Amino acid sequence: FSAWDSGAVRVRSRGKFANITMRDWEPLCAGGESGYTAPDPLHPAIVFGGTVEWCNVETGERKNVTPEVNLPSPARHTWTNPLVFSEANPRALYFGDQFLFKTTNGGETWTRLSDDLTRPNPVDPPNLDATTAADADPQRGKGGVIYSISPSPLVASLLWIGTDDGLIKRTPDDGKTWEDVTPKELTPWSKVVMIEASHFDTNEAYAAIDRHRLTDNEPYVYRTKDAGKTWQKITTGLPAGVYLQTIKEDAKRRGLLVAGTELGVFVSFNDGDNWQPLQLNLPPTSNRDVAFKDNDLIVATHGRGFWILDDISALRQAADVKGDTYLFAPGDAIQFPQPTDDGTPTQKDEPFAENPPTGAIIDYYFKTPATGPVTLEILNAAGTGVRTYSSSDPILPVDVNKLSTAAIWQRSQESLSTAAGMHRLVWDFRPQPAPAGAGR
Repeated sequence: FSAWDSGAVRVRSRGKFANITMRDWEPLCAGGESGYTAPDPLHPAIVFGGTVEWCNVETGERKNVTPEVNLPSPARHTWTNPLVFSEANPRALYFGDQFLFKTTNGGETWTRLSDDLTRPNPVDPPNLDATTAADADPQRGKGGVIYSISPSPLVASLLWIGTDDGLIKRTPDDGKTWEDVTPKELTPWSKVVMIEASHFDTNEAYAAIDRHRLTDNEPYVYRTKDAGKTWQKITTGLPAGVYLQTIKEDAKRRGLLVAGTELGVFVSFNDGDNWQPLQLNLPPTSNRDVAFKDNDLIVATHGRGFWILDDISALRQAADVKGDTYLFAPGDAIQFPQPTDDGTPTQKDEPFAENPPTGAIIDYYFKTPATGPVTLEILNAAGTGVRTYSSSDPILPVDVNKLSTAAIWQRSQESLSTAAGMHRLVWDFRPQPAPAGAGR
């Protein structure tokens, strides 16, 4: 891999004849800078946010559909009350304060699935950070809230929740019965910042814990394989003194986990037994959430940025690497016309952030530097050669005085590296160029 792409200014372009506009990100009609937003997986125009609001992003229509009415006690809030759809039942949307709620009809009606799931007798431990102790919400008091909700991707009725006062609970029957499965190490004010139900086994789950409010900045990640009866701490390779913000499991490769910490992103290829950095060019900021989307990995930072690692095929195959040289099976690549001003005689009139590379991404690995030239050949379905790259290919200089367009529009030439480590080449779908480089 070479780098993450900054998605903070990744664009959507909307074109109309004689009226072309370029757009960056735009505000949604639900939620705000605090709280979750939850796009409806069955209705792309519908988004839920906050505590809870419904909106149609195409029409701008919005309405309050909160479940927080006629409660046995006043609703307690934090900066980010969780609001998530179920993968197993995409009609089911869950929301949490100190109670857990569910709707299957877009918020028209809600069912309360629990009583108060937080600690019944909140306390202030002696090692509570002074700033935290002083930052008390008089409406909330000392009571906790549900901070993370993870519906099982495998069984629609199975749910895991984590609270910001150090509890983990599980229900196998959509809230009819609840089990307290909290690891014995968790004390009050241990914030369960993320609970992640496994995509492969209903008995497995992962929990990322933040204890910095207790003046404890160490990383805490736990794994259970027996429905929460026992938990194992899995932090080998994570840096000391840097606490966790999230953990996510890849739904396509068992054992592939990514953790976001207060200063970086880490990856595990063996179900959390060992971790290693996946930082590359990411800034050392607070990585609040990560997500696997199709063949990409996305990171959201507390610096209001989004970063995307394009095509993680190599990450999904990393555990299969054997020998000194390895060519990773590439992911699917789609050829389509790019919306661009490419070819105009002027400078680029586009937002400056990187978009995904145009072409087929090919990753390869050398354990040690190659001792001679390296060649990569691309074949068609019939086995006929279409394009060949070599580390000995000359990089032809561009004579800017002979160009009919600005030099910034010229495609960079790809070359193969012979150095040790991971390498990435992007084939632009073009066949072998004519001699002397014409047609590159």
